[in-house]
Amino acid sequence: MILAVALAAAVSQPQPPGAHEYPAGPTLASVNRAAAAAGVDVVVAVDLRGRRSPAVAHVSDVEAVFDRLLRPVGARAVRVADRMYRIEVAPAPAPRRDTQGFRGPDLAPTVLDEVIVTATVPRGGLEGANGRSVMSASALERFSGVAGSEALSDLTATVDSTRQGAGRNKLFVRGIADSAFNGPLQATVGQYLGDLRLNYGTPDPDLSLIDMQGVEVFEGPQSSRFGAGSIGGVVRLHPRPANLQERGQSLAGGLSMTPGGGLGKDLALTLNEPIGTRAAVRLVAYGRREGGFLENPVRGVNDADFTDTAGFRLSTRALYGGWTIDGLILHQKISAADAQTVAISESEPVKHKALAEPYDSTLSLAGVIAHHRAGASRVTLSAGVSRQILDESFDASEPGTAMPILADRRQEVSALSLEARLEWVSGGMLTLNGGAALAVGQAETVRSRRTVDVRDEMAADMLVRDFAEGALFGEVVAAVTPKLDVAFGGRVSVAQGEHGARQIKGGAQLLFADASRSEAFFSPTAALRWTPGRGPAVFLRLDRGARPGSVSEDAGDLERRRADRLTLLEGGLRTGQASSWTAEASIGWMDWRDVQADIITPGGDLVTSNVGDGEVRFIQAKAAWSPTPTLDLTGSLFLNDSHLTFEGPHVIGVSGGDIPNVARKGAQFGAAYDLGSIARWPASLSADFRYVGKSRPGLGPGLDVIQGGYWRADLQARWGDEHRAVVLRVSNPMDAWAIRYGVGSPYQLHDPQGAPLRPLTLRLGFEASF
Repeated sequence: MILAVALAAAVSQPQPPGAHEYPAGPTLASVNRAAAAAGVDVVVAVDLRGRRSPAVAHVSDVEAVFDRLLRPVGARAVRVADRMYRIEVAPAPAPRRDTQGFRGPDLAPTVLDEVIVTATVPRGGLEGANGRSVMSASALERFSGVAGSEALSDLTATVDSTRQGAGRNKLFVRGIADSAFNGPLQATVGQYLGDLRLNYGTPDPDLSLIDMQGVEVFEGPQSSRFGAGSIGGVVRLHPRPANLQERGQSLAGGLSMTPGGGLGKDLALTLNEPIGTRAAVRLVAYGRREGGFLENPVRGVNDADFTDTAGFRLSTRALYGGWTIDGLILHQKISAADAQTVAISESEPVKHKALAEPYDSTLSLAGVIAHHRAGASRVTLSAGVSRQILDESFDASEPGTAMPILADRRQEVSALSLEARLEWVSGGMLTLNGGAALAVGQAETVRSRRTVDVRDEMAADMLVRDFAEGALFGEVVAAVTPKLDVAFGGRVSVAQGEHGARQIKGGAQLLFADASRSEAFFSPTAALRWTPGRGPAVFLRLDRGARPGSVSEDAGDLERRRADRLTLLEGGLRTGQASSWTAEASIGWMDWRDVQADIITPGGDLVTSNVGDGEVRFIQAKAAWSPTPTLDLTGSLFLNDSHLTFEGPHVIGVSGGDIPNVARKGAQFGAAYDLGSIARWPASLSADFRYVGKSRPGLGPGLDVIQGGYWRADLQARWGDEHRAVVLRVSNPMDAWAIRYGVGSPYQLHDPQGAPLRPLTLRLGFEASF
């Protein structure tokens, strides 16, 4: 009954390719986008340079999409293997007696000696029973000029964020939230850029979602599908690769204004240049300022809470000996002049703080990915080196004293990741996905206090963790009958950590402690899908995941913490790829044992602890509907009942409660309407609504603060085609006031602060491509 009500009431993210739109443009680019959206490979055996295809929308079948893109240029797509198509010259129509009609030039076949892997490599599992949902490029484009994780958490109800500021957020999927604070723990949500691992610890790097093909969200443990093996889920960003056949440039930018606040601006440049016929390079460079909006009469400044983001992404693609080789280098830095916080009791954008609390978040990544497909098998190899740094300053002044004190905290994680994957398909009856992964690196946390305007730094505490984790993972999917598919697999991993604590003052080491640990885990997975002749498919899913144990450091002492383990059991219904709508609803239970969390000591520092056991029961629904050829509706609903039972004397007088930062309900709704042509340019309207339910950032004194409980809206109008367009977006049009994150300085919990919802903001932007 609950499932039926949820299915009927909700609307959400459709599965690809139904939610994707392909504007008129170069044929090869459109074919590549369609292949990536559907998770298929294409062998291009015809010269498509200079050819253009019409726009395609509201089509859910990939073969129908290929047909509409290729038929006008005299080509076709032929299925040659599971998830693999050959683009070739279409057969000439039967001769007619009347031959006076015009016929364009024939397409010339292209002889290829290799398969060009153009699709993103799928991550295995039983489709429809692996927790996968997709955010299309068109949905992401509606949030141009917005930081990465904020857009993700506004496009689906199952992804949420601490919303404390770009570059310092933590992402949560389906309520698996370990802490509101950025400590040394491994993140519950793994993030990938294509096949390169982005993160190891927190926070979310907030990579700008510019020039992306789309985003995949895998909900729940993904032990048998990803090298990361994260217990909460995986977010996989898909950047557009370098294009071997089309040269192009694009420029996009805009100005934004918050009444009473500072001016915002953003600019992004994309360049693509083929090098001969077998290589290409692509550059994305961008900068953005999010204007401040808080007044601070204590410091005598206004709008000092602005945030600057600047970065670039350089990618290459080359064909060599049957391999498709992609290289990537990126760097991004986010700088905030002051924390965007006000007193919890405040109802206006006014901050009463004598000290600024700036922060910087930096991400650097370099990697290479190699794909090869031969017959029924596909191999993917990836190697990446990353470095992520978060520098934060907090007001740590004692109440009742005139001495201003700042607490500085620096987290730095450097890592090398290697991953090898194999996908093998046997006649559509049996599929094997598996691989091996290795991650090694170092995480360093340094915290210190200093008196402002006085060069007298107090003792600094340093925690260093050298880590190494190796894993073998895999999953087998078998068609038992024409209607029944089953999947089973697992993950075997070994983790080793060397931990060291140091206390340093004036260059002298005062206290030190060391600890090491090794752990091994096995995490099984299983799923089944029954597809009747009529009606929705039924699926069941069991997934388990484990996170290696960390250590707790306090006053130079180290104490080992137990690994936490999560078990997910989920069942639900899912419709097929109907012509105008798709839907999914499920009910599930998650059991989270020995929860590791970063908690605040009485002095305001962060330490890791096993806080207890958690349980989450949830109902989830998603759907998409195109009632007319010009209107698309999407939405999602997530309801949950969570409970955390504390163990040990972590919080005096508190035995448990809802898992912090997890709202009992969340919802998302989106609409896109095609207005047709206005003055010969196409025009469209879109609206996105997100309800963020009420939650608390923690349990105990100073953390029992209500955050959330508001609707956020974004309205957009776009006028133009794929070459040039003007875009107007209105965010928070009702100018609602709410606290989106309920903690300011962890050193001043006696004076509760929170990050407010940004007031009404207007952005006028442009897009141009050449």
